[in-house]
Amino acid sequence: GVLSVDQILSLVEAYEIERVFPIDPRTEEKAREAGLHLWYVVRFSEDASVDQVAADLSKLGEVSRVAFNRTLKRASTQKAKPLTPELVRQLTSTKAGAQDPLYGFQWNLNNDGSLQNLLDDAKVTKFAAGADIRAEGAWAKCTGHPDIIVAVLDEGVDVTHPDLKDNMWVNEGEVFGSIDDADGNGYAGDRHGYNFVKQTGKITVNSRYDTGHGSHVAGVIAATNNNGIGISSIAGGNGSQPGVKVMSCQIFSGAYAGTLLDEVRAIKYAADNGAVILQCSWGYNSALANMMMGYTPGPASEEEWGGLYPLEKDALDYFIHNAGSPNGVIEGGIAIFAAGNE
Repeated sequence: GVLSVDQILSLVEAYEIERVFPIDPRTEEKAREAGLHLWYVVRFSEDASVDQVAADLSKLGEVSRVAFNRTLKRASTQKAKPLTPELVRQLTSTKAGAQDPLYGFQWNLNNDGSLQNLLDDAKVTKFAAGADIRAEGAWAKCTGHPDIIVAVLDEGVDVTHPDLKDNMWVNEGEVFGSIDDADGNGYAGDRHGYNFVKQTGKITVNSRYDTGHGSHVAGVIAATNNNGIGISSIAGGNGSQPGVKVMSCQIFSGAYAGTLLDEVRAIKYAADNGAVILQCSWGYNSALANMMMGYTPGPASEEEWGGLYPLEKDALDYFIHNAGSPNGVIEGGIAIFAAGNE
């Protein structure tokens, strides 16, 4: 309905235009205040030049910003390697710690240096006593609280995993994987989150190309503590009390990676559905990335990042300012990204 835009797009044949962010009646007012309703995705004939269409649209006074829908790229495709039964027996017999059998292996939580004797290998870095996050001191104050929802933007999380299932976020109004949007939030079947790559409420973890990274990250955050299964976690409760809740926002699926469009929708979805922390165990190449090794340097400053990825910046700003609530555990959201993946 904007004449100048229609004239340009009429030249590229069979174009489609739609809002980037689906309407969620519960949060539409906030989305409009943030200007997210003004972002549109434009699809057109593959015979047309993307760069030329972007350049033509950028010249229009009616168009504020243009961003490319880039594909996200995996930093690694290595699968998780399970511990050997022999090593598990050694670890569980030499260090009691919490009531989870693999807690003794988690030097990042509690490091007394004893693992050096078990894993005396040239490939293993020295396990210096005290090189940990002092988890036990934190657990003395709090072991996690179910009002804290952490959105894991990653591969899918195994929602049936025995060490994770009790701490998964549950959207009570939805049936897992259903094609019906029962709660009207714009996403069908999103009982534990949403698969933004395949656009379905069915979170997947079983592709031969899945690495297990989403479940790994979720376990670090909120594997159920003191249940006699697997590992301990930072905020997985204490056995009798539940820990934080994990919302699976799947942006990698098997051999497929999501796009910037999937990412920003996942970020807004997390804010609109109760998450107050974004866990993004991925990131950008730094500005100093080595081109000789095949890495494309990333933005060198926040200003440069905002210029290159304005849609992503708008989505993250929305999460930071609109997640949580004044009467909740947190007002606003916290976004955590990885560093140095290249």
